[in-house]
Amino acid sequence: MTRSNVSQENLEAKLPRRDWILLPMLSLLTVAVCLLAAEVMAKYFFASERRDTCLIDNSRMDSEHRPNCSTRMKTAEGPWITNQYNDCGYRTKESCGPKRLGSTRIALIGSSGSEGVYVEYDRTFAKRTASDLTRILGRPVEVQNLGRTACFPICVFQQTDKALALKPDLLIMAIDPYDIEHLDPTQMSSRYMPILPHHTTAAVEEKPSLLARMNSFAKSTIWMVAAQHFVFQNTATYARIYLQYGDHADYLRTGFSPAWERRFDAFEILLGEMADKSNAANVPFVLIEIPSLAQASLSREKNLPAGVNPYAFNARLKQISSRQRIQFVDGLDALKGEQGANELFYVTDGHMNGEGHALISRALIEQLTKGQAAVLLGRNETQVQADSESGK
Repeated sequence: MTRSNVSQENLEAKLPRRDWILLPMLSLLTVAVCLLAAEVMAKYFFASERRDTCLIDNSRMDSEHRPNCSTRMKTAEGPWITNQYNDCGYRTKESCGPKRLGSTRIALIGSSGSEGVYVEYDRTFAKRTASDLTRILGRPVEVQNLGRTACFPICVFQQTDKALALKPDLLIMAIDPYDIEHLDPTQMSSRYMPILPHHTTAAVEEKPSLLARMNSFAKSTIWMVAAQHFVFQNTATYARIYLQYGDHADYLRTGFSPAWERRFDAFEILLGEMADKSNAANVPFVLIEIPSLAQASLSREKNLPAGVNPYAFNARLKQISSRQRIQFVDGLDALKGEQGANELFYVTDGHMNGEGHALISRALIEQLTKGQAAVLLGRNETQVQADSESGK
């Protein structure tokens, strides 16, 4: 037996039995203290308030905002912002009352991307579009923003009548991959009925994957949100992780899965019925895609993994829009040649920030002034006046 072995045996013999318990406990306590300190520091630098206190019933996807209500919100990665809702509970400063003569009214429907969640009102693409079109056209333009967080396609479908009741000159629907993912085809037969609360929907009842559960846990602790924020500044890393999320990421793959095909089929049915209502009201209908961070990140990669195509989702939406004879605006195209994707999104939260909304607004205005110029200049209003004068 060597001297080193003898010394080790003597050391182990001299170590009190209680230390075999105390030392691991001290190690665990040290880790706990470090994690607690990290959480306290993260809460200071990454404070958040995600509740919209103006929502009447948070448990329902078809919940509405209280009219003339104001709330303060903040995502961990962004600034404090104020949400103000008008007399109809829409995120628009202008009244939802009768449209002013000589002005143009646009009704915008959708979910959180439309609403501009966590983005200051004047920086949302809805408000930017209204302000820039007012300047370009020399005519007052307002966007009545009916967008609402967690209002997925069937919820948006049910808002079509409310939007058309505003007598808009143009109806715009904003959509993103997350919205389509939460379209449950089994609920299509009851699409005219009130929407069930969150916890009763099939999409929520599905057993989440291990990665999804880990991600949910990570977002429940502020220090993990902070850690993800810095790790995901490298959007290539974000994209690699995102692609492991199975069905959640399958919209990024060529040859859509059966589940995604069913969602697209259901969405086309909804879109077709919405287009019929819009046509009956003589209101042009436009669909705009709001890209995800994963799409934006992968669109910048030169060597994509086999079977991955960040443009596949948009190509399908373009096909659907063409069949339904509505104008499609590709939001992902607006990001080409621009700054890094991490500068356009809250990378942990996933929503676009103010810089991202500016690009979406630019793309929307460019396409609207090409495809809907007459409408924006009051074609409907002029036609109504001409019909009145001719006695029609």
